[in-house]
Amino acid sequence: MTKNELPKYVYADRDYVRFIRRARGQSVMMKEEPGTPEFWDHYKRLLKGREPVPAKRNFEALILSYYESDAFKKLKPRTKADYRKYIGHVRAIWGTKDPAKIETHHVYELHRANADRWRQANYLVQVMVVLMNHARLIGFLKKEHGNPAKGIPLFKQESDGWEPWPDDVRAEFEKVATPRARLVYELCLGTGQRIGDVLKMRWNHIRDGEWDFTQGKGDKPMWIPFTDRLKAYLATVDKKGLTVITDLAGRPVRYRTVADEMRKVKAKMEHPDAATYVTHGLRKNATIELYQSGCDDEMVKAVTGHSGVEMLKKYGGMIRQRELATRAQDARNRFEQNRKET
Repeated sequence: MTKNELPKYVYADRDYVRFIRRARGQSVMMKEEPGTPEFWDHYKRLLKGREPVPAKRNFEALILSYYESDAFKKLKPRTKADYRKYIGHVRAIWGTKDPAKIETHHVYELHRANADRWRQANYLVQVMVVLMNHARLIGFLKKEHGNPAKGIPLFKQESDGWEPWPDDVRAEFEKVATPRARLVYELCLGTGQRIGDVLKMRWNHIRDGEWDFTQGKGDKPMWIPFTDRLKAYLATVDKKGLTVITDLAGRPVRYRTVADEMRKVKAKMEHPDAATYVTHGLRKNATIELYQSGCDDEMVKAVTGHSGVEMLKKYGGMIRQRELATRAQDARNRFEQNRKET
């Protein structure tokens, strides 16, 4: 097709043709064969206005930028893994979408769509808050737009969290547990810490029955004296490596390895509900025992490392309220007695 045969605004350009309309600032390479239906379809779209430019500001670019940010690189390995899981979900559904076009109702609908798994749904919203904050930092969102993921009402926890292990479950577990599973059990119960921190415990962090460490969640420095029970149990444990919990070769073990071992032990137990009690529930057992021993909130927090009273309410439950109420009423009784005597 010669120039005289090419339609208006179309010019030959090497092996292709180019649509040029300077008044509109259009200059678009047309790779379709002139005269074909595809060519005329493209031509008509160009006549109507500027051809849409593929958006570079999409979630794919935003996510890749976030992964390169200092904020992501500073996260703990476990947190990074969780973020990647939920960011992957966002990437799959909104990868090509411009973050600037996301509004609060979109995030709300995403949250509601996962209502059958409330914990995961809440985590999705939290990840969206992080991503949209990063979008503002790199110029994908304007300041006046705010963060559309903020203010989404999260699903409330339907229970008081992980259930503490009942006495009968604990008794059977102690009888049938493998040596490493029993060690994990004793450490979680005796220290009241998360399994992630227990797995990192090193022998050189323990001196005279006291553990000096930093909690993985929140980087909180902690110093905890062991209970007499835990001291006695650790005295029977061989020191195979740097960490207290190891594999047969004395190397540190991963969380999943230990979690699988704990599940296998409970699967073999006779108690019908054994499998429903997770390792994290032992942290709740420790919290309850502290309250039953007469500790107040500050004393419990000093051992478990909980940052606020709200979490203590979940972990301590009615035991916390009962023990505090008993101590309060005992104090009133003593006050009344002293007043009568005077």
